[in-house]
Amino acid sequence: MTELFEHQISGIAFLKEKGRAILADEMGLGKTRQAILAAGEVAEPGQAALVICPASLKINWEREIHAVYPNDRVQIVEGGRAAEAREEFEGDSFAWVVVNYDVIGKHDWILEKVETGSIGTVILDEAHYIKGKTALRTEAALEITESASRVYCLTGTPIMNRPSELFNLLKAVKHPLSKARTIFAKRYCGAQMKTLVQDLATGNRFFVMPERAYPFRAQKDRYRVFTFLDDTGATHLDELRRFTADVILRRTKAEVLDLPEKIISEQYCDLTDEQRRTYDEAWDQYLAWVESNPNTEEKIENIKNAQQLIELGKMKQVCSIAKVGRISEDTENAVEQGQKVIIFTQYKATVAALVAEMRKRKIKAVTLTGADTAQSRDEAVRTFQEDEKVKVFIANMKAGGVGITLTAASIVIFADLDWSPEVNRQAEDRAHRIGQEGTVNVYRYIFRDTVEEEILKILDEKGEIIRGLLG
Repeated sequence: MTELFEHQISGIAFLKEKGRAILADEMGLGKTRQAILAAGEVAEPGQAALVICPASLKINWEREIHAVYPNDRVQIVEGGRAAEAREEFEGDSFAWVVVNYDVIGKHDWILEKVETGSIGTVILDEAHYIKGKTALRTEAALEITESASRVYCLTGTPIMNRPSELFNLLKAVKHPLSKARTIFAKRYCGAQMKTLVQDLATGNRFFVMPERAYPFRAQKDRYRVFTFLDDTGATHLDELRRFTADVILRRTKAEVLDLPEKIISEQYCDLTDEQRRTYDEAWDQYLAWVESNPNTEEKIENIKNAQQLIELGKMKQVCSIAKVGRISEDTENAVEQGQKVIIFTQYKATVAALVAEMRKRKIKAVTLTGADTAQSRDEAVRTFQEDEKVKVFIANMKAGGVGITLTAASIVIFADLDWSPEVNRQAEDRAHRIGQEGTVNVYRYIFRDTVEEEILKILDEKGEIIRGLLG
């Protein structure tokens, strides 16, 4: 096992002392190693620890556990085989159980083992996965943490966009602020009651003041009325930060490591005439959709209708695919100068176009998308890190933006950006982490006079909220 950094030693002590805590270190500071050591040191004889993580990270957890405790047995739980998994756990002396969020609800035996003490510590990796109010994985995870002896929530992004996303993490560690969601929402999320009315004849939706909803409620054959608590705001952040400081440990790389610099810059591009026509067609379709849906008169960042994001996504995708030529040319120049490059995108079509361009330019590249198995994911990372001939790593942002180390690269390129600043930061920090020896340059390619410029503004606004809470 490699020697621990000072921040990791203090992080282990923090987890052991608190018992239920949120380790929110910035990406790349070794949260996994800290949690493994803390859980191993507090485990009672014959007691296992449970790791709940995204499916793509299960193999990574097994490897990390064996790096610390090479003789410990690790049970990897798959979906759909609950009876067999129970028998396997009861018949063998496993020290660790690793299961993914998507299947924990199918394995009731895990909750039973937590309740009886056979499983002591519960680790939620990428704990922001439980931010959803009604998601089944959230319900199953919180039921397990309620009965656990110790709970360690690991996430470099305790909030992706707004304070409401912190509530379930606080609930998992039984913080007093998590006793009443409504009180939390009103105090720290500026929550207000809103009423959404849907015209059943046209499908159109629009907001009305709650006190003006009665006429619509009275016409049940024509309107459907939804009243909900809008908790997407952010208020009293300094107070929230103070009140949660006892259970949240957050360190940044700048504070605890002497890492090389990370430089983020925008590379502005101009659409060709043909690309502009394609973009304008998508824009016209978006305007037509807005005209037929009156409820979308709010600012972009406050829209809650999923269809709205789909329509905006069409324009984002047009922009993304239009950059392939420019990005490929810049990548080729970087490779010729001896650099390795990571390229992130949200779109399958952009991945395919980039792969075709790399092949045409005779540049060896590997890819990682949501369709890859855990084994192929692991192989892609290993090849990129170790094979000097492989110069480019092309990844879907969701699949390749978490849980992997790509320090062989010094250049990170974004063909398009997520709406959450933390998702983008997670991705870029695959290169800027322990093991990086050179300056990391992050390039975000942006088309002028498009929705992408609006996205940058929204990311800046959300970033201010996150910094207000996490410092």
